[in-house]
Amino acid sequence: MNRALLLQYLIGLVLLVVFAFLNANFPQYTSWIFLLYFIALMSIMFVLMGKQTQTLLKDLDEIKKGETLYKSNMEEVVKLRERDLQNTQPELMGQFKATLVPFFSLLVFIFVFYIPQVRDFFFQAGRMFAPVDTKMASFFEYLFLYGFFYVISLISGLYTRRLQAKTGTLVIATNYVVTSKGVIVDERMPIKFPLKGNIVVDSRRKFVELETVQQVMGSTVKQRIRLYASEPSKLANLLKTYGATTK
Repeated sequence: MNRALLLQYLIGLVLLVVFAFLNANFPQYTSWIFLLYFIALMSIMFVLMGKQTQTLLKDLDEIKKGETLYKSNMEEVVKLRERDLQNTQPELMGQFKATLVPFFSLLVFIFVFYIPQVRDFFFQAGRMFAPVDTKMASFFEYLFLYGFFYVISLISGLYTRRLQAKTGTLVIATNYVVTSKGVIVDERMPIKFPLKGNIVVDSRRKFVELETVQQVMGSTVKQRIRLYASEPSKLANLLKTYGATTK
């Protein structure tokens, strides 16, 4: 298992124990502690993403220093994308479903926490472990509740990664630049040379597609970067020539 992903799981386990303890000892602040729990989870995600962002910025700077070999025409790219819209919509549907999974998980969290009858189900299960000690019973009540949230987040994460592994992620560039050091997509996404993956050409639909893999939150995700061009074969030859080795 990837170290970053394992760290994410371990931090999640520690957080659910810590916040169950806080809820048991400060029940008057239950809603605020619950909100703080999600802020803590989001903060961890931003920290992990921040490390990845630093690498992206470094790669962007390096690619920009290379000699410019090809620069797309945005108006031309947009027209070609619009012509191909009927084909791209089904391709993007699986990717869209994957983005909805985290929102579904959040709705489950809110439903469970704010509906007393549902929340009491977890509290009753927790009380079975400490029927006499009130404070300890409260700790187990919230441990079960946060544990449920943690399991749901794990399941949604695994399901999302499975969808992404099956369909991959598709990035359709609006504009892009090819230099002797790599490709910059939409001024924010770097793809360094040498290219790691395949180069697919679709002359009929007028695009070149780079099939690569990317590390996202500790997981390896298949990624396709689509570059529309009026002469896709010419662009592909350029990428094969300069992308084969580091310049």
